[in-house]
Amino acid sequence: MILSALTPIFSIILLGFLISRTPVSSQVVWSELERLTYYVFFPALLVLRLSASNFDWEDIGDIGKVIGLALFVITVLILSLRKLVSSDSASLSSVYQGSIRFNTYIGLACIDVLYDDRGLITAALCLAVYIPLVNVLCVVSLSGGGEGGTKRLSRVINSVVTNPLVLACLAGIAISYASFDIPSLAESVLEILSQPALPIGLLAVGAGISFVALGEQSWQLLVAVINKLAVLPGLVLAACLLFETPNLVAVILLLLTALPAPPSAYILARQLGGNESLMANIITVQTLAAFFVIPIWIELADRYL
Repeated sequence: MILSALTPIFSIILLGFLISRTPVSSQVVWSELERLTYYVFFPALLVLRLSASNFDWEDIGDIGKVIGLALFVITVLILSLRKLVSSDSASLSSVYQGSIRFNTYIGLACIDVLYDDRGLITAALCLAVYIPLVNVLCVVSLSGGGEGGTKRLSRVINSVVTNPLVLACLAGIAISYASFDIPSLAESVLEILSQPALPIGLLAVGAGISFVALGEQSWQLLVAVINKLAVLPGLVLAACLLFETPNLVAVILLLLTALPAPPSAYILARQLGGNESLMANIITVQTLAAFFVIPIWIELADRYL
């Protein structure tokens, strides 16, 4: 049932991969489509869904507790075992990114198919908490000391607080809280703009799949894949049981944390001195493995939460 529901999503990802390998395809076009989705289509979707919703504000506290505990534990775990994982700080930071970041495009598409609008609304609340926290942690992991470190940190933190997905979530929540009705014309525009978000986002994910020569990266790659698809979701499941998190919130959090790392992790690694080739391989392997892993976590969530 779950696998059949998710198959079309991963088929679109595969289609994006195949199209991107044809002679008519252009990397520039895919980059611009992804930017358009990130800055226009997905924000429109989030604002539209959130603004028309009535929230249980206690959910934000539940989300914060679960995500905070899970990220704290996996951060301590990676730092404690950093000599075993990698003596190279650039590779270690890429493993860390690959262990905690998630692909929003795949996540929202899966949630839309499995849980409809109610799931998307809960997911948007999760994004409003999760995205800023994860981005700050990843920036810190990539920003070492020394000259230029503070400037780099300030520059990327600025990009975090201007993240279009975060801003869209906050805008939608504010509109809902104020009980403001979006004018019908604006609502119609948002509805039209939101429609391409999921299909184009998934096609862009497929186009971004590419293997880079592994070299001596296989161990770090394995650690990042296990952390992201097994350890972090396991920590979230345990935290949800510990805090008795409401069912839908718990299931959405578990699904989000079981997602592969996003293409933006590669860009951040390239900009701030991470191991970009390792990051590319982490994204690719996690994306391919996610098709088989996500249904397992959803089944576990349905059984225990």
